[in-house]
Amino acid sequence: MKTKSPFSRLFNLISLVMILSMVMAACAAPSGDQFAGSGGVGANKIKLCHATGSATNPYVEITVDDNATKDGHGNHKDDIIPAPAGGCPKGATNTPEPPTATPVDPTATPIDPSVTPVDPTATPIEPSSTPEPTNTPTGTPAPSATPTNTPKPTQPVEPVAPAPADLPCIQCLIFHTFRDNNLEIYRLDGVEGQSNAKLYNLSKSDAVDSRPSRAPNDTRIVFQSNRNGNVELYTTDMFGNKSPVRLTTSRSNNTTPMYGPDAQTIVFQSDRNGNIDLFTISDVTGAERQITNSPADDVNPFYSPDLKWLVFQSNRNNNWDIFILNTATGNEYQLTNSSANEMFPAWSPNGKQVAFISDTNGGSDLYIIDVSGTNLKRITTDGKTINAVWSPEGNRIAYQSERNGNLDIYSYDLLTSKEYRVTDFAGPDSGPTWDCSGSMLAFTSTRDGDPNILQVSWQGGTASNMTIDPSTDKWSQWRPSNDVSSTGY
Repeated sequence: MKTKSPFSRLFNLISLVMILSMVMAACAAPSGDQFAGSGGVGANKIKLCHATGSATNPYVEITVDDNATKDGHGNHKDDIIPAPAGGCPKGATNTPEPPTATPVDPTATPIDPSVTPVDPTATPIEPSSTPEPTNTPTGTPAPSATPTNTPKPTQPVEPVAPAPADLPCIQCLIFHTFRDNNLEIYRLDGVEGQSNAKLYNLSKSDAVDSRPSRAPNDTRIVFQSNRNGNVELYTTDMFGNKSPVRLTTSRSNNTTPMYGPDAQTIVFQSDRNGNIDLFTISDVTGAERQITNSPADDVNPFYSPDLKWLVFQSNRNNNWDIFILNTATGNEYQLTNSSANEMFPAWSPNGKQVAFISDTNGGSDLYIIDVSGTNLKRITTDGKTINAVWSPEGNRIAYQSERNGNLDIYSYDLLTSKEYRVTDFAGPDSGPTWDCSGSMLAFTSTRDGDPNILQVSWQGGTASNMTIDPSTDKWSQWRPSNDVSSTGY
């Protein structure tokens, strides 16, 4: 039996429940000033039991701003506000789904970061003297000597060809905003307030529209919306000239879409079978295909530069591990296998590596591993790193960390093994995303008193505004991608 840290249990609930139920319930409020992965901003907090609809985990205890209970959770008939002193009611069992009857073949013997931590190649920026929270574990739980779910090694996955270097480079920003008193997806050309700036409302509804993915040729976006009650996928052109077209019609929750390298095939996750599986759909023909069928949950798919391969995370071994899928053959290969949770995988544009977040030491740190399952590299050691995003060529990576008691943006150069502190504002800077030239980062910040999108050099320096509206602007995306920090929940 694996011992799970509070971080592990939190992600088991939040990464599944919040992606589906929080978006569908429209819990985000214009005044909440929440950030992807940052925990939100607000002085008055309240604990409540949020109904998930699951028989095994009927409630998840979350902490929200009290204005979120007025604008969102207060309208949920099954939520318990506030949470009882003894905790939220439990389901019939809290035991995760068992693994599949036939173990999935891996690429090679998976590397276990909790057993053999790998030191970073560069000394991380020293944290401040602020003591760590008292609930941070002081050691790494010892895994069993022989994990029962160790799979047999098979032929490793080879690196794929890198993303084409001649993709269109349209310097337009896609972002989320509450300018219309509900969560919309906008496009910004230029810098707001300047004479040549142009704004386009791409989603155009009174619902919660979020998690866009841009086609690699920058002609269309796909996003998710609860405008029909459940969460469905919609596509639209990059100028908002026409009303968005509904892509899925399953009446279940279809979320986390990402365009494939062909600019037509979209991968997404759906709970239509009672658990979460991965599907693909063509935005040209509407043809839909289920590509995973484990009784566990398969989430957070991310395409390689080759349409034939993608990476995802699954809890089929009772904790989150990372798998690689050959979409042509259906063969799956387990990339990580440890007592920790490995989450939010992202295939590098160079085709060679996968980045992911692991809670190996009870916190959350960034790792990179070759697609063959070798050469594991630990990038951060602060236990407070999330929202990692690749640069366009795949030699650098940006992320956010609260290591100094304040949320800031950092970047890491894999060629020189050097880390840069990109922002140092005394407030939350979150959700980094690269421009298509790889020279600048956009991010969300409250330095103007309300959330806006700013830009800064990837090595740090003076940041400048891209948006200036007093409404909340956040979760930007500056190139064709599916960065976790750019999509929001």
